[in-house]
Amino acid sequence: MLSCKEVCYIVSESQDGKYLPWRERFRVRVHLIMCKACQRLVRQMELLRAAVRRYGESEEQVLHPEQETLSDEASARIHERLRQAENDSANDEPAN
Repeated sequence: MLSCKEVCYIVSESQDGKYLPWRERFRVRVHLIMCKACQRLVRQMELLRAAVRRYGESEEQVLHPEQETLSDEASARIHERLRQAENDSANDEPAN
């Protein structure tokens, strides 16, 4: 049986995107079924991760306001110019 310390480490590593083999996942799940403290730890880690993700998104909007989306008019102009450039380059290619 895994210790709480081992479960804490494994859960933390898996939240960082590290893949766990099925046996390791099984051992962690068995431990979590029996250990309320580790269940609480996992919930807290998930909440913290979600809060950091939300904070990061709002921080990006504050730090980089220039990354706003284009207006529909600007987007349409860009698409039109790209189509024109595509047509121009197609007309310039020699026929085989």
